Parts: sequence; structure tokens; C-alpha cells
Amino acid sequence: MSILVLIFSLCRVVFLLFNNSHFPVVYFTDFLAGIWFDAVTAAIVFLPLVLIEMFPNKWRGSKWFQRILATCFHIILFLSVFINLIDIEYFRHTSSRSTTALFKMLGFGNDLWQQLPSFLTDYWYILLLSILFQLAGFWLYKRVNRIPDDSEETSWLKQSIFLPVSITILVLIGRGGVGMKPIGPANGAAYTIDQNVQLILNSAFTVIKTWGDITVEEKDYFSKEELTKIFNPERNYQNQGILQETPNIVILTMESFSVEYISKINGEKNVYTPFLDSLIDESLVFTKCYANGKKSLDAMPSIISSIPKLMEIEYLTSSYSANKIEGLPKMLKHRGYESGFFHGATNGSMNFDTFSEIAGFDNYYGRSEYNNDDDFDGTWGIYDEEFFQWSLEEFDQMKKPFFSTIFSISSHPPYSIPEKHEGKFTSGPTEMHNAVAYSDYALSQFFKTAKTKDWYDNTLFIIVADHTPASERNMYQKEQENMHIPLVFHYPKNPLFHGRNDMIVSQVDIMPSLMHLIGYDRPFFSFGQSVFEAEKGYSCSQIGQKQLYFCDHEGEQYMLIFTNEKLHGVYSLKDPFQLNNLIDKANYSPLEDRLKAMVQTYNHALIHNEMTIQ
Repeated sequence: MSILVLIFSLCRVVFLLFNNSHFPVVYFTDFLAGIWFDAVTAAIVFLPLVLIEMFPNKWRGSKWFQRILATCFHIILFLSVFINLIDIEYFRHTSSRSTTALFKMLGFGNDLWQQLPSFLTDYWYILLLSILFQLAGFWLYKRVNRIPDDSEETSWLKQSIFLPVSITILVLIGRGGVGMKPIGPANGAAYTIDQNVQLILNSAFTVIKTWGDITVEEKDYFSKEELTKIFNPERNYQNQGILQETPNIVILTMESFSVEYISKINGEKNVYTPFLDSLIDESLVFTKCYANGKKSLDAMPSIISSIPKLMEIEYLTSSYSANKIEGLPKMLKHRGYESGFFHGATNGSMNFDTFSEIAGFDNYYGRSEYNNDDDFDGTWGIYDEEFFQWSLEEFDQMKKPFFSTIFSISSHPPYSIPEKHEGKFTSGPTEMHNAVAYSDYALSQFFKTAKTKDWYDNTLFIIVADHTPASERNMYQKEQENMHIPLVFHYPKNPLFHGRNDMIVSQVDIMPSLMHLIGYDRPFFSFGQSVFEAEKGYSCSQIGQKQLYFCDHEGEQYMLIFTNEKLHGVYSLKDPFQLNNLIDKANYSPLEDRLKAMVQTYNHALIHNEMTIQ
């Protein structure tokens, strides 16, 4: 166990070296707290091994018994350390330690096997570190095993006493003490400052704690009457439609299109999305849009069904994913729309094909339906340019009005760009910038062709990102800018969809906004609100053990950080580096109450399968 704790601590040092910009202030006590979580983890993973070793017997010194123990030790060491090493890189994309959702996600379709070659090529040093730590563990284990075994001289009575004592000690350590509840990832907030919680945890611990059927807890912050007054998820836009016509609707979800790359929103001189920048000039753009999660798995429930991520694991990997939910395709079907979900990745990837069925899409279009691997990028699926053009051809065949969503893939590791464009997208400081530039080009070709279609002028296009990617810049590693994405409404010939709006919005606002535009005549369940009626906006999400709440309040805009049932930070959106915590400067309980009301509503709706209006 000491060997594992030591190697976990070394992994934490490596983790910090690779992600030091995420942890600008680190204290010695953070490593002491980390050792405590490592000890808890070691006690959990070694409990079966200690049970085998301490069970009364006289043959511990036998070679066959020692080989069994050594084999078990090295398997446990490899798996638990490798999970920690994966997060050296993966943390940069998710801003949190991994959970079992990572393995579920890799298990969807053929994602793991398709990406494995690029993983080994790009992240070879993780495998090298794993081998080095395994060799260190092997050497240390042999050193410990030099202690002579005295089982044959130890009485059965003494051994029988040692067994329950040893198991009791490990159980107490594994629980994190004698408290009513075992220690969990959220308890990390009690040992360090908010921004360092992910540093003191270890990934094996967070995976173990999210293993199995993870459920949310009922909250009782407010009575039913109080709850409805603070936050009511029921929306009804009957007889309130803004548009006179019934437009086609196309949602373009752009992989990892952070505001960091979009000069017309971030105000910087460097241009990586020239087409999207030009489209923004002809559209309605919301400059303060914040994602409701950090993964593609979070984006689709948020965009299509107005369900944010407000629990530790992703909705699509949870036991609640089969619940009845509202969804744009189901709702639009009542207005005569045909719907299609277009995703250029290999069918089964991200479990989007299954989600599209649950959400009510008429058809799913993936790599299999595209049926031409000449345009396969070798890892994920079909290049954006070709898949976008093919999608337009499929739009032509759909009954009007139609609703379609396209999920791009090319601005995702390993950032593959077609050979025919070799040398064209190379001006960015990173491969990610270049991949974004290519996807922006694919978007420009999409609109160039779309303008030739007879349905174009009567089509509302919505461009939004699924989440933000890893960034090399400190500002975009902070929670505030780490969630900042574009939201653009483009409707040719309609003057309503022009200008800039600085209200706080999020992905969950897309569904109610569309229902408001067309005057949907039935009540529905939504965590968002129409951006065309609201005066005060908000965005909520959960990243690791932190719940984030962006909101307008008394003429100012804030971000709240809520961890382990406690408010830890309040920052002005004018402070993107989050240097000034305002938590003690005013009373923010109304804002905290609104987030709590959303969490209470969210948990109750999941548990009781009530995310629809009867």
C-alpha cells in the first residue's frame, strides 16, 4: 500500500508539471491532502489482496502463493496508475478527473479501437511513464518482500486476530474515517482551495467512486411551493409565436469551437474563423453563451432536450438516459417537421445514434449512411467538408419543413486535415487552431452550397459549439472562459436576426427559444428559457465536483462556484482571470438559491422520470 501511495504521489507531481497553468497557487498541504486520498484509494483497491494475504494460513512463504500475491499487486498497480496517467492529458480537455463515464464513452461503437493508434502516437510518453512506474513498483515490491515470512511460527489464534483487525483498519481508511458517509470526490473541497481540488484527488479514486449505478440524491432545499417560485421548468409559448412563417431549422454543432478562436466575439486581432466572423456580421450573436458541460456527451442533451449536466457523470452514460424526455424532433413533429441527426463519425460513436432515437429523430445519418470511406479521416469519421456537402443533398430529400442537426468532427484530436488542403491551414499556434480553421472553411462551403437551394431563404441556421477544448492560455483555463462558446442565429432575409446581445445564455436555451419562435402550442419541460423573451439570463453546469452558475443580477453579471453544498466563489464576468473573489462583498444568497432550486428540480426529475409535462 505504501508503494502505491508513493507512486500516486509521483503521478501527482507529473500531473502538476503537465498542467501547472491550471494550478497557479499550490501549497505543501495540498500534497499532504493528496496523500490522504491516495491512502484511501490504496485501502480500497488492496482490500481483496489483504484479505487473501491475511487469511489464516501457514503457506505464505510458498513460491506459488507469493506469485499469486505479486501478480495481483502488479495488476492493481498498473491499472490504478495508468488511469492517473491518462488524466495528465485528458484533464486539459475536461477540467476534471476522469470517472467511469470515460470507459463507457470509449465503449460506444468502435471509438477506442479507431483512436488507439493515434493515442499511442501522440501520447507515447504516457505509456513510457506507465512502464517506468511499473518497473519502480516491481523493484520496491521485491525490496519489501525481502522481509522473512514467519507464518509457520505464528499461531492460528494470532493470525485469526490479525485478519479482522487488518480488514477493519483498511475499511476505516477506505471510508475516509468513521463518518456516516464514506469520503467522496466532493470532500476534496474541505482540504484545499477550490481551484486545487482536482490536484489533490487521484483518478483511480474518482473512477472507483463513480463505478456502478451512480444515482443522484433527492434535495430538500425548498418546499414544493417555494421551489416553483424560485425556478419553474414548465414553459408554454402558445399564441406567443414570433415568426409568421414556419421555417426549416438547422443546428450546426461545431466541435470545440471555443470563443478563444472567434475574433468577432473575443475582440482579438488574430483570425482563425474568417467565415464564421463574417456570418456573425449578418446574424444575431449572443456574446455571453456558456456551455452546459465539458464534453460532447453533455452537449446533445443540452441542445436537443434542454437538459444541462448537473451531476458528476454524463446524462448519456447514467442509468437515467432511458428516461422520457422532451426533445426538439418530437416537439417539432407536432408541427409537421421531418427530422434528421447528422454525425460524420462512425455509427455508435458517443452513443449519439441511440440518443437520436430516444430524442425522437426520424433518421440518423452517420459514416455508414455516407458509405464512402474515401473521405474517412482514419480515426473519427468523414471529413467535415465532404460530410457537410452530403448532408445538404439529404436535406433536399426531406419533407419541408425539416429540422436537422449536424455535429462536426474535424476540430477534434488528432486534428486530421485532408491531403488536398495540405499546407493551407497552418498559420495557427497549435494544431487545434489549424483544425478549427479547416472546419470553418468547411462551414463556408456548406453555406455557399446552401445558398443555391430553394429552401435556403426560409431556413433558420443556429451555430453553436459543443464545448471548449484544451487551451494553452491561462484565461481560457479558468472556469469562466473555459465554458465560453458562440451562439449564432442566422436567418436570411429576416431583420430580427441581426445584432449583438450580451445577455447570459446557454445551450439549454436553444430548445425553448425555437419553441417561442414558432409559437409551440403545448407546455413542455425545459431548464432553459427563450432568449427572445428573457431579461435576465443564466447558465448552469457541473464540472467534476464543481457546479457553475452564470447569471445576470442587478445590472451585473457573475459566475458562482458551488462545491460540496457550499458557495466557494463569486466572480464578476469582467474578471476573466478570476483574481477577485467577491463572496464576502455582498449577499449572493438569491443567486445561490436559484442554483439550488435548479439542482433540486434536476435531481427530482431524474429520480422520478418527470422531465416531461403530462
